[in-house]
Amino acid sequence: MSRLASHIARPMFSFAVLGGAFAFVPMVQAAQITPPSGCEAFLTVQSRGCMVSHYWACTADPAGTHWRLSMDSDGPISLSFTDEEFRWLQSVDLRSGVTARLVEPESDPASLTELMETGRDSFTFDLRVEDAEGVFTRSYSGFDALTGEMVTIDGEPLARTEFSYSQSGPDGTRSTSGNQYVSPDLRMFFGGKETLTMPDGAEIPYDASPVDFARPGEAGYLNALPLYDCGDVLS
Repeated sequence: MSRLASHIARPMFSFAVLGGAFAFVPMVQAAQITPPSGCEAFLTVQSRGCMVSHYWACTADPAGTHWRLSMDSDGPISLSFTDEEFRWLQSVDLRSGVTARLVEPESDPASLTELMETGRDSFTFDLRVEDAEGVFTRSYSGFDALTGEMVTIDGEPLARTEFSYSQSGPDGTRSTSGNQYVSPDLRMFFGGKETLTMPDGAEIPYDASPVDFARPGEAGYLNALPLYDCGDVLS
């Protein structure tokens, strides 16, 4: 899913999220992230593929929800908002400005609870996508399943999953499959070795596996710079 910068010198990014109800204003200074006012960060994850993600929760949001800011060596890429079932409530591409919002109610909502209790969860839902050309619907359908394998990465116990889903919209149908990781304690998914298949059949493999987990007070916490695979040429 997703390159190493020597430093980031005080850029500021401002985007309106949730129709202006939430003002997202992350500050990047001395290669550190400062969450928006009223929000408390709780985790930074360095991943393969030259990606670092920061997670925070905000007092004004429903219980169990959190935000994820993903960055590469050029700065912020995307901001996403999920709940305790890891439903994709909203996301914004911070470079193109494209936004996506979950259409509720879903045909088959994603459920982390069902995955952890039964070992498998299916999902079918739509996202309302808005870009410079207008509004359209993108439809998703697929599953997550536990493989039964537990691994520990940087001290974090994670369950290994296998997954596959397709997404269809005006630009055709593409699919993604592979393996990911899920934290039963954090109730969050993390990337893994995955393959994206484009509408023309071209396959793009990538590795978004987590490498380092940093909580408040730990080395690397809120570090804006990705650390791994940034010298590679990636899709």
